[in-house]
Amino acid sequence: MSWRNSINDLPREQRDLVLGGALSQRFIRMPLDLSHPAFIGALYGFLISSALILPMGQFSEWNLEDWWKTFLVNTLFLVTISSLCGLISRISVGISKRNPLAPPRKLLYPMPFIGLAWLTLEMTEIVDFWVVGAWLCLLAPGPIYIHMSWAPRWRLLSMLESNTDPFHGNEKPFEKMPQVVDEELEEVVANFGEE
Repeated sequence: MSWRNSINDLPREQRDLVLGGALSQRFIRMPLDLSHPAFIGALYGFLISSALILPMGQFSEWNLEDWWKTFLVNTLFLVTISSLCGLISRISVGISKRNPLAPPRKLLYPMPFIGLAWLTLEMTEIVDFWVVGAWLCLLAPGPIYIHMSWAPRWRLLSMLESNTDPFHGNEKPFEKMPQVVDEELEEVVANFGEE
């Protein structure tokens, strides 16, 4: 993780852009190979599918033969779709070279819970209203976060890892931020040392 050495040399605004918020900083702790946007997408798909254990059990009336097959197929589908969305985001960010954006947290964070509640009501046949909307609420936040925030941030981290300056768009090796010398401060320190 040689990018950690380079990040301390960045100006504060650029350092904050690379490090991001609390969720991004959790992923930053992982090695870059494991935190690829496709893998983070697969993780999101797995988390969503694990949240569906109880609704699927209720839907299959807890018949073990039906339940595990339905769960396995849905898990594979969700992991594959979320992983593909992460990979597409990584490719598009590699082409566009855009910087990370702050995702609309107030909108994205409650969406999976709303989608899970909606889908649960659909599966238990309490509500019968546009099941596609429930799946969209459940699935959309992960790929949106990855596309807006994590894939561009991962690109910056990869560039820092390869010793390339990500903010100038060139392939020159990353150079340390120049040290600013305050002559007046040095003069005061020198005078203080003489006394």
